[in-house]
Amino acid sequence: MLLLAVTIAMAPHIASAQPACTLLGGASPVLQGSTFATLEIPKASPEVSASATPATPNPTPPNLDPPNSDAASLASATSEDSSSSAVIAPISTAVDDPPANPKPRKHTPESEIAVEGMVSYGNWQIFAAGIDESLYTAGFEYDRHTWGKFIGAEMDYAADFMPLVILKEPATLNEYGIRRSRKGDNVLLYGVAFSPIGLRMEWRHDKAFKPYMTVLGGAIGFNKKALSPDASYYDFTLHESIGFYLRMTQRVDMRFGLFGDFHFSNAYITSFNPGLDVMNSQLAVSYHFGG
Repeated sequence: MLLLAVTIAMAPHIASAQPACTLLGGASPVLQGSTFATLEIPKASPEVSASATPATPNPTPPNLDPPNSDAASLASATSEDSSSSAVIAPISTAVDDPPANPKPRKHTPESEIAVEGMVSYGNWQIFAAGIDESLYTAGFEYDRHTWGKFIGAEMDYAADFMPLVILKEPATLNEYGIRRSRKGDNVLLYGVAFSPIGLRMEWRHDKAFKPYMTVLGGAIGFNKKALSPDASYYDFTLHESIGFYLRMTQRVDMRFGLFGDFHFSNAYITSFNPGLDVMNSQLAVSYHFGG
């Protein structure tokens, strides 16, 4: 009994000296002579452990918001966003979004129409026999920029229509178109001319002074047989002219045809083809549009 009491009394010192020994629930070796003796130490009861270890409070912060407040706030925000997007989305689409299929803008080529008049002042006999005739015309010319440039000139399609054509010729002519009446004994023939095939070359297109050259081909008709009693009512025409434009306003030009040649003949659709070549000058007012 004495040995047991001494062992129990020294047990704490042995435990601190040998930390590898288990203090609770295990065997504690005790030095006894040259051998170690083990001593079973009873485990502490649950009541003692519970009383020895005080409970640590784990306070929960009070919930100040009412129940389901987060869900209600989220639902309200979602509802507001939905209503806002439902109202704003159509406005944004109508204002900012480009049309799905925009129509391409049509480009009208630059064109012009001129009111013109022509007066002849002489004859020559290169391709025709007539020498005593004079020719006067009035009408319209249409020009349209079509073929780009060549040797620095704008290449334009040209056509003219002359509803008023006056031919002054001798009252009496033989079958070859030679005068058989006295000097000054003349008559007037009236006709219409149309030249649908033409080309105009215009230099210095964007400048105030613009030289040009025009070639036109078509037909002409009179109320009587022209140039000879054995000729025809209808003839073919070829008209060349050179001159210049002077800019008056942004869209209006004056055109001065300094020199031109107007030829017409029937190309021998009858037995006689006297024909006529007249030198002439032109004056026109041209209006630009398109471009």
